[in-house]
Amino acid sequence: MNNTFDFNRFKNLLINDGKMYIRNFGTSLIVFCCLPAIFWIFNLLFGTETEELARYGFIFIVVGIVMMIVPSKVYGHANLSREGVHFAMMPASALEKFLSMFVYCAIVTPIVTFFGSYLVDALLSLFPFGGFEKPIHLYTLNELSHVDEPVLDNHEINASLFIGKIRVVLCMVFIMWSSIFMLGNMIFKKHKVGKTFVCYLGINYLFSTLFGAFIFSNTERIEQWAERFKDFAEADVIRLFNNGTLVGMLISIIIPAVLLYFTYRKIKTQKY
Repeated sequence: MNNTFDFNRFKNLLINDGKMYIRNFGTSLIVFCCLPAIFWIFNLLFGTETEELARYGFIFIVVGIVMMIVPSKVYGHANLSREGVHFAMMPASALEKFLSMFVYCAIVTPIVTFFGSYLVDALLSLFPFGGFEKPIHLYTLNELSHVDEPVLDNHEINASLFIGKIRVVLCMVFIMWSSIFMLGNMIFKKHKVGKTFVCYLGINYLFSTLFGAFIFSNTERIEQWAERFKDFAEADVIRLFNNGTLVGMLISIIIPAVLLYFTYRKIKTQKY
């Protein structure tokens, strides 16, 4: 089939993939959303209390784990010789298949997992026992960006740096995490999640080692720059923070874009 995009065809594909998503991962998704109950049961048994921050962090861990698993659970057959024939013969283009995979793995999964887990946590907090005194407060970026230091208390920093750009970076980090395992699902045929995660750790270790070597070999120059930084004017500090965040935002966009492109190419060129 040609590589064009047809809305009606894509809508039918979304419906079909949605049914497959529920069939292959629906029960597991419910189980993952109920995992905050572990803290509640532990508190109930031992008479302890779990802080909101720990519960909030645990929900994000659950979201990350689910995003690792879902590509292989829902689309694990896509690159297999026999099982993948059905995926190849679906009446949709490679672009439409890729977009549908992206929607369910990178958008639907984190949203449903986060708010599902949050809802379970909130319901458990209604009980007068169990150690959940109140529901988790969903902090906005405006609240998280409040900094007391005089230089960073500038309205320009809060508005343009800590709100707009950081929002983009956070969204792209989630997409990047999903794109890593989407690509791994299309590359590996067995033990997809484990092999992808090992590759991720290996690449991280490589870049960390190179970065550490760079820092170690330029220690004197970095110390000189740090001394000069103390004398920067407030306007220079603001400009430096804005430029640094802009670079981070571009990197957070480029990396998942490259990963997603190779996922699309793998779907398009997959041989069965």
